[in-house]
Amino acid sequence: MFTLRRVTQIALLGTTLSLTATAANAGSYPAEIEDKLIAVCEAVKSDSRFKLHRAVKATGLNIKHLHEGLVCNGQDMLTFAATHNASRNALHIARRVNASPSVLTAKR
Repeated sequence: MFTLRRVTQIALLGTTLSLTATAANAGSYPAEIEDKLIAVCEAVKSDSRFKLHRAVKATGLNIKHLHEGLVCNGQDMLTFAATHNASRNALHIARRVNASPSVLTAKR
């Protein structure tokens, strides 16, 4: 009986700590970082490789890392570019992240 109670307490403590850590990580980005990420999404949509290059450079990250984590209106960068008929940027992103260009024709 005592060991069951102890196991329950430890499990409850572990769950509480993991939820606390998750809530701490769910904070928002600083305003300047968020503005730079929004600028990347707008540059992807513009279909200008120059604007995309400048926006990506301003973040201090590369396209591969941004593609893995950045979400523009619920879509990754490649899908977002294809959805907004930004074919030049879509092909550029596909080359940089080693995606097949045939991926672009499958998305709407």
